[in-house]
Amino acid sequence: MAAIDSTKKSGRFLQSRRYTHDTFTDAQEAFTSVLDINASEIYIDHGLIPSSGLPYNSLGQNASIYSNSGQQVMKYYYRQTMTKSDTNNEVWFFLVPTGSTSGIGASLINGGQQINFISPKYSISSLANSNTEDATPGYGVKVLINGVQQSVNNYAFDYKTGVLQFASTAVAPTSGQVVTISAYQYVGRLLSSQIGGGGSSIYDIFKPTGSFFATTNDLQVTGSLKITSGSATFVGSNITSNNSNVYLTSGSGLYIKDNALVDITGSLNMSGSVVIRGDLTVEGKTTLIQKLDPNIESLVVSGAMSIVQNQINSQVVAASLTIQNLGTWADRSNNSIIDCGDGFF
Repeated sequence: MAAIDSTKKSGRFLQSRRYTHDTFTDAQEAFTSVLDINASEIYIDHGLIPSSGLPYNSLGQNASIYSNSGQQVMKYYYRQTMTKSDTNNEVWFFLVPTGSTSGIGASLINGGQQINFISPKYSISSLANSNTEDATPGYGVKVLINGVQQSVNNYAFDYKTGVLQFASTAVAPTSGQVVTISAYQYVGRLLSSQIGGGGSSIYDIFKPTGSFFATTNDLQVTGSLKITSGSATFVGSNITSNNSNVYLTSGSGLYIKDNALVDITGSLNMSGSVVIRGDLTVEGKTTLIQKLDPNIESLVVSGAMSIVQNQINSQVVAASLTIQNLGTWADRSNNSIIDCGDGFF
């Protein structure tokens, strides 16, 4: 029976090759994806992490959160007390709040386990060996036992999982000693919160639906929205414009269907034509002014037109049509006068 060769297995994974038999050479194994990484493990604000000029390094700044461009990026911990494993004193966990002094089990992940700490790879090279408490701080953690700083050769800190391991029993703390650590933790956004985890983000804003992208969320445009050589169709939806203008230019169209409401509290400016297939109801005064060509009518009605009475609350306004310098055609009850001019009869 073939054994599992851990050295060969690790080496093949580093080459993006599968591991099946220890009797195979590296060249015999197939290339494949060997890393299982999901969206909750990917930082999307890594570009906001400062590579120099780190903001915190002292007690008074403990639990401070650094933000960049309005986005929270990292949190500073000053000498956070670590929690030991109940197996031995060589393994310690970064828990908030700190766990029992007798230790916690290492087989299961504690609910208070802190992860995603920022490592020196995010700093400039001159800060590679600087720790989080130096006068010019870097991202290297500072580990202390009973207040005494430990050599970096005596421990290894896993920045991803928040687990501290001492190299041997000889350099590990003894029973009753307190281990503290100073570190920066990434608290920015993860890919899962943006495209796969919901919440107030860009998740699900646009999804491919057939030949177009669709969304069931609200869409707010702070700047301009331009539709070129196409049309905007709103089905069963409301269009609201507050204290701003809506422009429909030549070559584009606005289609309103299925009893949708266009609610505009500002101005509606159209440089083209308006085609209404259906009813048009205007609640208020309608003024038609011909300003472009004096030889073209302001209003053309093709078909029948009716002028009927209107009722506003309990007041009835009789139907009438007034023509300047001629008079008013109105309901009989108005006793209106029409000036027919001299010689009409």
